[in-house]
Amino acid sequence: MNGRSKSKGIILLNVIIVLLMIAFIGASLVAFLSMVSFSANLIIDDMKAFYLAEAGLAQAVSILRSQAGLMTNEEGKIGPINLGEGSYEIKINMKQSLIISTGTAGMAKKKLQLQYNTF
Repeated sequence: MNGRSKSKGIILLNVIIVLLMIAFIGASLVAFLSMVSFSANLIIDDMKAFYLAEAGLAQAVSILRSQAGLMTNEEGKIGPINLGEGSYEIKINMKQSLIISTGTAGMAKKKLQLQYNTF
């Protein structure tokens, strides 16, 4: 009977070790999926910020076209303008013929520049 209780003890020990391994694998999987989700959200915010910056460039070009004769040789700033889940800000430098648009979404920020020619 003493040998039988030893085998029960070994089986119990093996079961505990297997359960601990399964728990460790489960915890690792949860941590991995959490990091993947966080990375995916960062990529989405990065794309949103880029498209918001593009929207700012489009608005600046529209402003320049509609007020072509009225613009002076000064620097102008527009925004921040909220759009969807982010915002954009535009800086127009007439002396350098340069538009700088910055889109912000979540923790991401993208800056686009457009050099233009006046006719």
